[in-house]
Amino acid sequence: MIKTNKKEFSSFQLITTLVALLAFGVFLLIASGLFDSADAVVQHVHTENNMNSQPQAPAADLSKINEINKLEEIVKNNPDNHEAVLNLGHMLNDNGFHDRAIVQYEKYLKLHPDNTDVIVDLGVCYFELKQYDKSISIIESAVKINPNHQIANFNLGIVNFSNQNITKAKEWWKKARDIDPTSNIGMKAEELLKTNN
Repeated sequence: MIKTNKKEFSSFQLITTLVALLAFGVFLLIASGLFDSADAVVQHVHTENNMNSQPQAPAADLSKINEINKLEEIVKNNPDNHEAVLNLGHMLNDNGFHDRAIVQYEKYLKLHPDNTDVIVDLGVCYFELKQYDKSISIIESAVKINPNHQIANFNLGIVNFSNQNITKAKEWWKKARDIDPTSNIGMKAEELLKTNN
């Protein structure tokens, strides 16, 4: 009887110890971040898989789809509403619909050909589609209109860098930095110049 009691006690102790160890293990996994949200895990995998590639376009924000549909309806019913055309272009671009954004930006630029901000946005769409030569050509046209467009100069550095033209990229980043070294873009350009010597 004493032996049986010891075995029963030992079995009880063993089960209790295993449950405690299991609970502690789950706690460690949660604390270490293994059970992060699905979004965090997907983001981590995405980052790991693309460490040496260009950033990917953001996934469409599903909450914006309704807004895009409304803007498309406004533009369809009133194609002369330039502000709606531009807003639709921005909304499409921001949500990763670059092909569709290009159509809207081109519509807008037919009526406002000197709007350098929109020209740069159009060039960014082509960059996102990895059409680097087209992107460079478009953004350079913005710089011809406004040589001191800091974001255009900076983006030309990014596109040339992505197109494996490091020398040209550094030239554009120097121009961007020199336009205003104290701005966020100027400081980012300086940082890129230092890291790509």
